[in-house]
Amino acid sequence: MKKLLSLSLLFLSFILFGQTNEKIHPDKFEYSETGLNDYIVTDTENVSKEVTYNKTLNWVKETYKNPDAVLKMKIENEKIRIDAIATGLLKIKGNSFNLNYVIEISFKDNKYRFEIISLLYENSTDYKKIPNFKTDKKLTKNFGDTPVEIENYFNKLNLSLKDYIIGKSEEKW
Repeated sequence: MKKLLSLSLLFLSFILFGQTNEKIHPDKFEYSETGLNDYIVTDTENVSKEVTYNKTLNWVKETYKNPDAVLKMKIENEKIRIDAIATGLLKIKGNSFNLNYVIEISFKDNKYRFEIISLLYENSTDYKKIPNFKTDKKLTKNFGDTPVEIENYFNKLNLSLKDYIIGKSEEKW
């Protein structure tokens, strides 16, 4: 009986302590019951944080019309912050409005973190934290596909950055 109890406790300890503490990060932006997830972590296999940082700065210069105006913070090889406007991204009852967004990109070797700090309309409503934005019938009646369009906008923006960092390019000479 003692052997059975000892084996059971040993087995139970392997199960409980054998779990990894590694947190799995989301790989895309998506609305849930609590709103849009705050960040995603993207792998950049075999690319140092210094190279990722410099390529991200170049990506900002090529992606935004006025890169000096949108680039609000730079901490060399650590992070950058961008404050920009997504034209016509918010749709309410068929009318389009601009959304101001702030993103922060942090760097580590072989990966970066793309975080949406805020997603505001006229400095008031934060569309990042609206509960049930995709499923509440009143919201879907007024906003239509806006939640999906917001998800797609930031997922495409992140994919564009990733492709730039790892060297994928659609430009062919």
